[in-house]
Amino acid sequence: MAYLLLPALLFNGGFLAPAFAIGATAAGLLAFLLSPGWRGGWGLPRRTTLACLAGGVAWAFGATGTHHLLHAAVDWQIRDVVLFDLARGGWPVAYSIGDLTWLLRAPLGYYLPAAMLGPALAEAGLFAWTAAGLAVVLLLLAALARDIAPGRRHAVAVVVLVFAAFGGMDLLPNIWLDTTQGGGLLTYWGRGGEWWARHFQYSGHVTLLLWAPNHALPAWIPALLLLRHARQPAFAGAAALPLATAAGWGPLSAIGAAALVGVAVLAAGRAGLWAALRGPANWLALGLAAPAALFLTAGSSAIPHGTLVAVHGWGAAPVTLLFLAVEVLAVALPVLWLLRSRLVAASVLLLCLLPLYIFGPGNEMTMRGGIAAFAVLAVAAGAALLRAPPGGLRRVLVAALAVGALGQGMEASILIHPPWPASRDCTLPEAAVQSVFTDTDWSHYVVPWPDARLRALLAEPEERAVDPASVARCWPDPAEEAPERGAAP
Repeated sequence: MAYLLLPALLFNGGFLAPAFAIGATAAGLLAFLLSPGWRGGWGLPRRTTLACLAGGVAWAFGATGTHHLLHAAVDWQIRDVVLFDLARGGWPVAYSIGDLTWLLRAPLGYYLPAAMLGPALAEAGLFAWTAAGLAVVLLLLAALARDIAPGRRHAVAVVVLVFAAFGGMDLLPNIWLDTTQGGGLLTYWGRGGEWWARHFQYSGHVTLLLWAPNHALPAWIPALLLLRHARQPAFAGAAALPLATAAGWGPLSAIGAAALVGVAVLAAGRAGLWAALRGPANWLALGLAAPAALFLTAGSSAIPHGTLVAVHGWGAAPVTLLFLAVEVLAVALPVLWLLRSRLVAASVLLLCLLPLYIFGPGNEMTMRGGIAAFAVLAVAAGAALLRAPPGGLRRVLVAALAVGALGQGMEASILIHPPWPASRDCTLPEAAVQSVFTDTDWSHYVVPWPDARLRALLAEPEERAVDPASVARCWPDPAEEAPERGAAP
């Protein structure tokens, strides 16, 4: 919880007007102090803990673009400049372009701890911050594995490996498309292919870390906290705090996790609902989240949105059904049969419903809103492998997980491309003009300033004069250095 909370406190102190900063910070700290767990001992052996810490560093190095020592996905063209715009100081950040001023209004929580270190250390700081988050994920997975299969020597390894390599069976449609309509089977190597369905994707866990760890961590950690603690009576009384803190990292990721928390609270019956309503930590968490929610929703009506049918017509129905069968049901059906879990069933239902509504470039509602549910399904698949007796259904699950893992290996093949340096001098508007995302509407990153809803809430922004037409190139040659097609930032 401290890991999720720190960026919210930094946002309050750096972005909000003093009265709002003091109130929201006090609410967050008090909610944290009232959360259960302070008197509990450390739940893992020292060797496991050290292994998880080392594993977080290794995982962050091999599977994220934070350090640019390996090839980084093209989404880092934008993520890097957001980090360095924040690292130069002067929060909130505003860009003056001719007669217009634009406020940087985006989920910034992931970047803030690293940005506090300044431009010289920001990149190293972001790698360390990501490694710390992945270590937290590994610690939670290790604790869950010990609960799932007590005394099983290899339980932690099974759960961690299934989670790290988890993904849909997109390998199969990509092979078919490449061999029948593309340049042949080998074109998949070095390219990645989560976008085979065109209208939406459910990012596998390798893909998420390569492209969007800022969206993965605020969904994974609340989802794993839910799986670890949902049956404890005290959980409902503080369930809102991880969601409130995660919202400043990725609101759609937090919304997906919130839906599952709601299911867990309601499944506990009247006692669970009453515990949630009378828990002071939950009400304080709302006080923490309210300023960030106002900040993130300002100007959000400009973000593309609408139902799947309204945007793409009924012709999208066949590919939607195929998408759900390949990406969700191939793993979910054997898992549900083997485990019979209401929370897993709710996760599968959420994954089936999300593609029906489109929000944001690249359908962010599906991509980000489904991350928590996908994480629950991943842990459930590991649990099914550990608990299920040998048999045909277990072999079906093993085969589906193996195909998914192979597909995630193909996603990781983008790392064969050479690394490219982060741009330390460009601002967001300059990078947006020069990035490969030439048709992206950037209304999900900026809002015109001054904004009536935000004027009283925020501290006075520091305006930075920007002329996107005159700046030198942000990258040596982004078209060559980062050729693969990526998800919307």
